[in-house]
Amino acid sequence: MPKQRTSNKDLLEQAQQLEAEDRLPEAAGYYTKVITADPLNTHAYNRLMIIFRKQKEYRKELTVINKAIKTYEDSMRQEQQAWLKNNRKMARLSKALAHSLGLIDPKGKPLHEDRMVSTWRKRRELVTQKLKRST
Repeated sequence: MPKQRTSNKDLLEQAQQLEAEDRLPEAAGYYTKVITADPLNTHAYNRLMIIFRKQKEYRKELTVINKAIKTYEDSMRQEQQAWLKNNRKMARLSKALAHSLGLIDPKGKPLHEDRMVSTWRKRRELVTQKLKRST
């Protein structure tokens, strides 16, 4: 009998059910499966961070935070490069407009960050401080 593929939605539902039953290690496994299948699933990252925080597994939480930030930034960079490649004239005009509105720095980097990434960066600082205090 062929093995049925489980959708990300089903995996998330199972993880949430396990988490509600306080079966955190098993729930973490399901959230990890969701992230493997959908690396940009912010909900799975957030829940996995919370599970590790509840278990006081700060090194694991820090690893998840770093992976989430890197995955998101890499994805944004790839999307931007693909768009720039296909829309050179519009990109030049957009960059000039963004610069005049103060949305990017002189090197062309955005001055404002996605709210989720900003939250993850703050959490990373807190976790890093906890790890320093515990050593």
